[in-house]
Order: sequence, then structure tokens, then C-alpha cells
Amino acid sequence: MNNDSTQKQCDNCGTAVPTYDGVYLSNEHTHRFLCSRCYNESISEAIGLDFDHLSFHPITLADRDNENHTFHFQTRLFGDNVLIQALEIRDGKPRGYEFAIHGDAEGNLFGLFAKLLERIRRRLQRRHIEPSDLTRYKITDEDIVRGHITWDDDTDGEVPCLVIDGKELSWHEFGRMLMTYEGFHFKMEIFEGSELRRT
Repeated sequence: MNNDSTQKQCDNCGTAVPTYDGVYLSNEHTHRFLCSRCYNESISEAIGLDFDHLSFHPITLADRDNENHTFHFQTRLFGDNVLIQALEIRDGKPRGYEFAIHGDAEGNLFGLFAKLLERIRRRLQRRHIEPSDLTRYKITDEDIVRGHITWDDDTDGEVPCLVIDGKELSWHEFGRMLMTYEGFHFKMEIFEGSELRRT
């Protein structure tokens, strides 16, 4: 592994992992960083859960334009539930697509992972925006936009950055795209990323 700013050493086992594959824990007196494995082991021990941590290798999948996207996976315990998250990694940081699925921590994690992969494959075959002459992108003729909301460093979080089709768009840029729909109505639905929705 590269020893760059995206890597941190686990305070429990000493393994260097990407910062997105760990958890920061702090209280009044201590600050600790635990890799996902150590974090999950500490949680399962604390609540008396029979849980075997699974690490999944990165997978590269192509979208409908044959552009490759590499996903790294993290497994995180939340009580007796488990969350498997898929993060597209670019230049060592989460950028682009993000997917998640949750289930029973004592259930079939391989089956849960397979469902997540199927969800990713389906979403990669959808296109919501396309190149435009007037703006960088325009909304496709389907007139539906799906994506996720993230932090925008350029505005210090005053307004969000939107990730649509794995591409980062500023709030202003998305607003310009909407101006072609002046006078139209819209419906905006917001939900947690691991929820099963017909999207």
C-alpha cells in the first residue's frame, strides 16, 4: 500500500489502510483510528454477536458507455445489522459512484454482496445526463435524474456537490441544466442510499 495522505495506521492492529476503510473514535481523553476489521470485531465482542468480518476485493465494472469504474468495498457493523458499501475510488479517494446495502449481520454476507453487485451493474447501465453544447451536460430525454449528495470543497459545504452518473456537478451547474425546464414542475425524493427503492 502507498504511504500517502489517504492511508492511516490502525491503532489496534497496526495495519495501514485507506482512511475510508476505517473509523475514527474519540471521547474527552482519547482519539483512535480503527480499521474496519478491528472496529467490527470490537462491536461484535461488545454486543455478543457471532460475526466474521469479510473483506471483498476491489472490482472494476463498465458502464453503458464502456467507461470503467473501480469499486472498493467496506463492511461495517451497526448493532445487529451490517452495511456493505461500494465506493468508486479515484486518485486514492472516494469520488464518483457510491452504493450501499444493509442486512442481518448474522445472515449470508456473500448473498448480500451479490445483491449489491447486481444493483451496481443495473445502475451503471442507466444514463441520466449527456454532453451538451450549451452546458457541460444536459438531462437526457427521460427527464429523470438520480444521484447522491456530497460535500463541495469549493463552497466549503454551503451548497452540495451532486454526483450523477458518477460525475461531480456543482449546485450551480445543475441549476443551469434545470433552466431548460423553466415553467415545468418537478418532484424531488431524498432517501438513504442503502434503502431498497424503485429508482
